Order: sequence, then C-alpha cells, then structure tokens
Amino acid sequence: MSSFRRGACIALLLIACNKSDKAAPPAATGIPPLDQPTAAAPVPGDHPVHPPTTGAASGDNALPPGHPPIGGGEAAAPSGAFAGTTPGGEFDPKTVLAGVIKLDGKMKDKVAAGDVIFVVARRYEEGATGPGTPLAVQKLAVGTWPLKFALDSRDAMIAGTSIAGKVVVTVRVDKDGDAITKNPGDVTGTSRPLDVPAEKVVVTLDTVL
Repeated sequence: MSSFRRGACIALLLIACNKSDKAAPPAATGIPPLDQPTAAAPVPGDHPVHPPTTGAASGDNALPPGHPPIGGGEAAAPSGAFAGTTPGGEFDPKTVLAGVIKLDGKMKDKVAAGDVIFVVARRYEEGATGPGTPLAVQKLAVGTWPLKFALDSRDAMIAGTSIAGKVVVTVRVDKDGDAITKNPGDVTGTSRPLDVPAEKVVVTLDTVL
C-alpha cells in the first residue's frame, strides 16, 4: 500500500472516532435520579388544633340547651328530700292548718335556738302502726315559745296534692337539718287527729328520740 493511501485510511479512522465521541446522550427514561431530595415528612404536632368541646358554659363551645353537664355536676337530692321549699301554687283557705308549737318543760335542755324544725301534715289512718302519708311540710327554726305555724295548699309536698279529710300534724326538732333522717336527740310531737281546715292546733314537743 502506498504511503498516500495509508495516510488517507488513518484520517478516516480518526474522523469516525471523533463522531462517536460526540454522540447524543441517551433519551431520558422518565425515572428521576435517585439523588433528588424527597418531600419532607410532616412533623408530629402540625395537625390543626381544635377547641375543647366539653363543659363550656357560654360562647361557641356551649352545650345545647337542656343538655346535662359533661362530667357530672351537683348531685341530685335524694328522692323525698325536702330542701326547705315546696312547689307552691294558689292559696286555698279550705286547706289551712294553723296553730302553735309548744315545748315541754322537760325538753328545754334538748333544744337550742336556731335548731331546724320540720312541721308536717300527714294523712290520718285509723289503726295505722306508722306515720301517715305526708301531705304538706314547712321548715322553721327554733325561736321563742310558743312558736306559731300555718300550713296550707302552698306547702304541699307535691303540686296538686289534696289536703283534706282527717290529718295529724307532726313536728320534729331535727339536729342535723335533714328531713330524711331521724337521729337520737331529735325532739318530736304530734297533734290529735284533725279535720281540715283547722285552726288553734296545738303540738307539744314532748318526746326525744
């Protein structure tokens, strides 16, 4: 081979090599490079904070009208308890039971000023061995003797109770002020059977429990 022809072949090889070195890069396949930064994970506690929904007395968090307090509240009074007030109602003169409470001389050291007194009108039941059904009640306090009292329809234990017929009036000086309990040291008295209405009723406190 002549020197001219050998030189031409070498030149063609060099040109081919240069073209292959400058070939276009392969097309992207759609998969992102592995070294790209990933989205930051949410930090605990970044969730929205909601206002409390319990026990609000007013404002946006108030409970619906009539809804009982969540978590309790004041305990309800025991069934039959007397807190010092009655349902009330209209006055009926035909239901009046009025008179005085006297203290037996032997009980003077058993009763102190300010002690609570419960005056109760009970239905009288002939031959009954226990107290009759309570119809009306009134809460008083020990003061000067004799102590006046007056019961009527406004003092009914339950609204609409009929205070009529034959009754007795019981009185108790209650040392703990609880109408439900009867404790040693309480002083009591009971009237004779009465027809409603009745005035000039006399109840003498003459018995100690």
